[in-house]
Amino acid sequence: MPKINWQIVYDGATDITDKVLSMNITQGREKYLDTYSGGSCTFTINNSANYASIITYGTVINVRSLLNDSSQFFCDFWVQEITFDDYPGNTGLNTATITAVDWISRAGRILADNLSLPQLSTGDQLRRFEISAGGPLPSDMGVNSGLSGTGSLASATTYTGSVNNYMNLLVTTERGYVVLRGSTLTFVERPYVSSLVPIATTLGRTTSASQIAYQTFERIQNGTQFINTATISPNGLASQTSVNLGSVVAYGSAAYSSSTVDYTTTQAVGNANWIVNNFSDLTTLRFACSLTDVAQNATALTAWLTQCWGSFNRSINLSYQVPGGSLTTTAVVMEGAQINVTPELTQFAMTFSPLQYYQFFTLNSSTLGILNTSRLGW
Repeated sequence: MPKINWQIVYDGATDITDKVLSMNITQGREKYLDTYSGGSCTFTINNSANYASIITYGTVINVRSLLNDSSQFFCDFWVQEITFDDYPGNTGLNTATITAVDWISRAGRILADNLSLPQLSTGDQLRRFEISAGGPLPSDMGVNSGLSGTGSLASATTYTGSVNNYMNLLVTTERGYVVLRGSTLTFVERPYVSSLVPIATTLGRTTSASQIAYQTFERIQNGTQFINTATISPNGLASQTSVNLGSVVAYGSAAYSSSTVDYTTTQAVGNANWIVNNFSDLTTLRFACSLTDVAQNATALTAWLTQCWGSFNRSINLSYQVPGGSLTTTAVVMEGAQINVTPELTQFAMTFSPLQYYQFFTLNSSTLGILNTSRLGW
């Protein structure tokens, strides 16, 4: 039996959970340097009474997990497409599959037209897209940036383009991450990430009251995230390139480039330096794993959902053992996830980056203030 119950509410008022046959949710990104393209919630309903005919484009779908705690998974999606699967001869089960998109994906179809953006911190500049600030976002899409200040300034500009595109420019400038809760996107800035302490529940090979266990596990080394030459192109300023010469001599050039809205070339150089210092280590790993709710200790599962999915802290201690090696524990940050829900179980498939990717040195921190393990950030 599944341990997690899910609730799906249409238009903020009508609970349609009993009509849902299956559901798949995607959120976040795969890797630290990826942009956020947006996620979705796709669910199939029993459409024998043609209920899907009253579901309309743009209507909100509230999705939440239910484990006797109000601070777990809770996210809004907006209807984009309906596929009707009408059984031939109308003698079998008629179904409909509804695709609803999250805040980020919806923002990709919202246009800012000559929006004036003053010089502000990255998070505060994103808030200028809210309708209350004269921006193009509808009233049911909010922005939160007040966690702990920010590390980078975004230059003043007049912007025309999608909200999603500019949000990603701000993310590549800040090098933090974003979290969706309800109808609000929270822009998580570097100072907040730097102070993260992994949640109390751990992720490992076995289950207990304080640990959830993965079903599959992958270690991924190098690939496109091995970088020793980085070019940052801030809007309106000269491009800045940083090179890890020792790595280039040893392995050849592995280049990366991105556009940002860094306020100064000094800030852009810091951004580029951070990339080549952080991603030129050949031994650095990223991770992917999956788990099911039915295989977990109920106490640990509830705590994990509350601590991770119900908060802005996506850091957790991950334990694994390589062939012939000993148990290793490393702090990681969840980058993205796919959640597959059926009547039998809920399966989570997640990707993680090392917390060190977000480590901007904090003196005396037990995880971020250790000499020779943390890198000085800009």
